[in-house]
Amino acid sequence: MKNTELVSNLKKFGLSENEAKAYIGLVLLGEPGVRELHTVTEIPRAKIYEVVNSLIEKKYAEMIHGTPTHYKPTDPKDLVQMLHEDYEKTAGSILKDFEEMDITSFHDDLNDNAASMWYLRSEWTIRKKLAELFDETKNHLIILSRAPDILQDIKNELIDVSKKKDVWILSENVSGFENFPIPIRIFPKNIYPLLKDLEESHIVHQSCVIISDTKKAIAIKKNETGIEARYISQQVLGFLYKTLYYFILNADNIVVPEELLTSDEDEKTCERCQKTRHLNEDKTAKNVKKRLK
Repeated sequence: MKNTELVSNLKKFGLSENEAKAYIGLVLLGEPGVRELHTVTEIPRAKIYEVVNSLIEKKYAEMIHGTPTHYKPTDPKDLVQMLHEDYEKTAGSILKDFEEMDITSFHDDLNDNAASMWYLRSEWTIRKKLAELFDETKNHLIILSRAPDILQDIKNELIDVSKKKDVWILSENVSGFENFPIPIRIFPKNIYPLLKDLEESHIVHQSCVIISDTKKAIAIKKNETGIEARYISQQVLGFLYKTLYYFILNADNIVVPEELLTSDEDEKTCERCQKTRHLNEDKTAKNVKKRLK
């Protein structure tokens, strides 16, 4: 039987070689019986019934009762539509299987409910989850970064996000961020100890933490073979996000207890902190409440 290329293409969509030949034979002959189909397709007589029944089961053909029995192919346009839908379904299933294979979920030690952290083991999965996080973000992304190279790797994605949403990047210094297209904010000295504690917590301890206003975050770090990450979805991220948001907007007015500012370098900052303590308490409380809404 000829039509070698057509047989090959049908096989790409999941038909066996004999199924492809049988379907083409049905289209060529119209409504043939088994004997005619066997003659045209050269499918062994011992297998022809099995092949035709398989096409019927997949709804690629139908039986016409009579004596003898005949068979009718599904219209090629309908077949192509069915194959296309099956292909997309299979492709989606494959991607899901790969993602599940590449993601390990685990419970937060402080939460006995459903798993709220996922360990991502490949760059493909990390980028996929980053795209989801960026798409879901409503208004703001806050990024804590000690690793400029990680942000450089996702620079284009961040540029796209920044066109529609606010992207705030906090770092210890601007080294490595030269000519970065998004402004870098230096950690304000008077809140740095608190931010450092947050970064070293069980939630955000990686080199780069991207926090969304949707109570989700991705914490990324580099390893020997590439990058790894944790995808985090926890209620506490809502509080963390609002706290950082308020710190960023009110850095000059935040007062940190002196015991957290232990280095000599921070002593001058404490003097400024002493002055800010005399701010109107009612006004400050009102401002905090407004920012955290």
